[in-house]
Amino acid sequence: MKKVIFYISVGVSIFLLINILKILLTDFNRLTDYGYGYLVGKIILFVIFIGIAFLTRKRKITTE
Repeated sequence: MKKVIFYISVGVSIFLLINILKILLTDFNRLTDYGYGYLVGKIILFVIFIGIAFLTRKRKITTE
């Protein structure tokens, strides 16, 4: 189950990153106040899904 959550969150994070970059590169000069709120919401979702992926990643156990 942990693996599924990890891969779903990575997939959603990549999708959000592409969407954020598209907005920043092509539509940034046309954003209104609502557009800035939409962009900030996408960035917050991106950070949340990256955090989920970080928490559910497989950790290597090193023994010395």
